[in-house]
Amino acid sequence: MRTLLALLLTLTGAAHAAEKPNLPDLKQWQLSNGLKVIFFADHKAPLTTVQVVYRVGGKDEPADKRGIAHMFEHMMFKGSTHVPPEMHARFIDSVGGNENAFTADDVTLYYDTIPPAALDFTLKLEAERMRNLVLYQKTIDSEREVVKEELRVRLENSPVQKAVDKVLHLAYTVHPYRQTPIGEKKMLDTVTVDDCKKFYSMYYRPNNATLIVAGDSDEAQVRKLVETHFGALEPGPEPRRPAEAMTEPEQKELREATLNLPVQLPVVIGAYHIPGGSSEDLYALEVLQQILSSGESSRMYQRLVRKDHVAVGAGGFVFDHEDPGVFLTFAAFLQAGDADKVKQALAEEIEKVATAPVSAQELAKAKNQLAARAVFRRERVSSIATEIGVNLVVAHDPLHAFSAPAKYDLVTAADVQRVAQKFLVRTNYSQVTLQPPAAAPKKGGAK
Repeated sequence: MRTLLALLLTLTGAAHAAEKPNLPDLKQWQLSNGLKVIFFADHKAPLTTVQVVYRVGGKDEPADKRGIAHMFEHMMFKGSTHVPPEMHARFIDSVGGNENAFTADDVTLYYDTIPPAALDFTLKLEAERMRNLVLYQKTIDSEREVVKEELRVRLENSPVQKAVDKVLHLAYTVHPYRQTPIGEKKMLDTVTVDDCKKFYSMYYRPNNATLIVAGDSDEAQVRKLVETHFGALEPGPEPRRPAEAMTEPEQKELREATLNLPVQLPVVIGAYHIPGGSSEDLYALEVLQQILSSGESSRMYQRLVRKDHVAVGAGGFVFDHEDPGVFLTFAAFLQAGDADKVKQALAEEIEKVATAPVSAQELAKAKNQLAARAVFRRERVSSIATEIGVNLVVAHDPLHAFSAPAKYDLVTAADVQRVAQKFLVRTNYSQVTLQPPAAAPKKGGAK
């Protein structure tokens, strides 16, 4: 089905620019305590998603308590005044629903997907833990260890993730994006009950949250239930935003580092600074990323893997954030001695997109790929709600995911070349080479 849809998008790509974006009918309002509410009706399936997006993530943590936002993602399931530990999840499971959460640089999001009949109960549960979380030393100690185990698995035991972490620390010298939300072990060990209470009191407030209800529900019912369960919750003062005082200075020279770890595949990972999520340049940058580094038909893969045979994989990603993000590139190869060849090939492919316009065929293909991706991300009502909530914070537009395909269609070859010339330059680039340590010389001479 997805293959057929992608084919249809390819065949009809020329018509996209003439079409108006198919925007959902979002109903938005705000309670007197500052809680933003978004409702989106979708009656195709008997499911409703309730999501609470808190505008707090890794970048909002105290500089000496990195990882506390991630800890809260776990602690929010550990009991409140009227709900015993672990029972939030068990209650949702008992009505045939599912629940989870994630922490990112800019947001922490909690979601429950349920039968419509459980909407009242689910809203009551989310309102309960928004202001009535119980924080015990035992719970904090337990969840600290859970987060530390995630850190060990995802970062400490992953050489590639260590290289990504290293390149972020090279690219960002000041901004909190240099540290991923998973945290830092030595700081996690210092988190106290008092730290958690202060963090909860500041950020887990209705005036720092957006409640999203999407699916097979009725607007009038949602309005009534939201007011009933959330209307009496007390707002707090404007939350502290430490990142606002940590604007990343302009990078003016190439930054390079080597990471020597026992790996079978050496990797070169690079990062270019790009604008924040609300910038119009992001559309051209995403088109550029598709052409340059997305999939086996991309320029980087075709050059390094298919043509030069110096790599076994190559690609890249646009990491968009509310504040300026990064355009990541990578190439994995077999021989550590080929690192310079790989770096040279990557640099040459970047130079080509900056000095000559991409072809009309490449441009159309990239736009179709992005349009297809946008459609796939809206296959489930829970995914739609997540797109709305994250983009409200990152792009300052809850409809960003729906209007983006029409914006991609407006991107020209000149736009792609312009953003390559502006952002993909060596003085704006940080690069890490992950490779095995050099073999120690053998002792003694030949016999």
